[in-house]
Amino acid sequence: MTKLLIVNADDFGLSPGINYGIIEAHRHGMVTSTTAMMNGNGIEHAAEISADFPSLGVGLHFVLSFGAPLSRMPSLEREGMLGKWLWQAAAQGKIQDNELVAELHKQYDCFVRLFGRAPTHIDSHHHAHFIPQVWKHVVRFAGETGLPLRIDRQHTISTQGVKGVDNFISDFYAENVSAHFILAALARATAGEEQSVELMCHPGFIDKIVLQSRYCYPRLDELNVLTSATLKHDILAQGFRLGTYNDL
Repeated sequence: MTKLLIVNADDFGLSPGINYGIIEAHRHGMVTSTTAMMNGNGIEHAAEISADFPSLGVGLHFVLSFGAPLSRMPSLEREGMLGKWLWQAAAQGKIQDNELVAELHKQYDCFVRLFGRAPTHIDSHHHAHFIPQVWKHVVRFAGETGLPLRIDRQHTISTQGVKGVDNFISDFYAENVSAHFILAALARATAGEEQSVELMCHPGFIDKIVLQSRYCYPRLDELNVLTSATLKHDILAQGFRLGTYNDL
């Protein structure tokens, strides 16, 4: 029996360069899924070009640590922007639950308006939804909407009526960007009883917006690996089938 592999490219909508890179990795590579940042500079462009590729699953990349929120979040904003001080605010108990819930609904509604459909699933920028105070609200929202949710081994949702993959590979990143790393990680996954795996990735082309990011040029390396015909063949030979969160 084949196992499901979802190759999800984060940061769709961050910039046009990222958008084009993700589409390239889908058309000519192994990316099957992506998640959209509703406050990204290229989000309208992302919605427009993704309409030509219905085989690409598009989920919601919930953002609490970058850019401007879509609703007012006084407990997290600094000069109208969000940032990685989110974790300090959470540790100090300063995050307001009502603001979190309102922002999640706002980003979801924006997704539906721009993409014309519900997202395939939910994850988050910088894994913010794994913060306990955020997690409880995102799990509840996923249950209410029937959307699958990205999980890791420290979080279980099987008893809460929310779908998720059995194994999440999050460290295909920076120095780990290689075909060898992917094949080794998938080999470990096939050694267990997992029937579904998500591989997170961040491919993209470089533009002025991406140049401002701390994770810039490795996105090109990821794109090169993810569009390797040899790698895709080897993955299928390991007993995987490529799909999206709709296939869970």
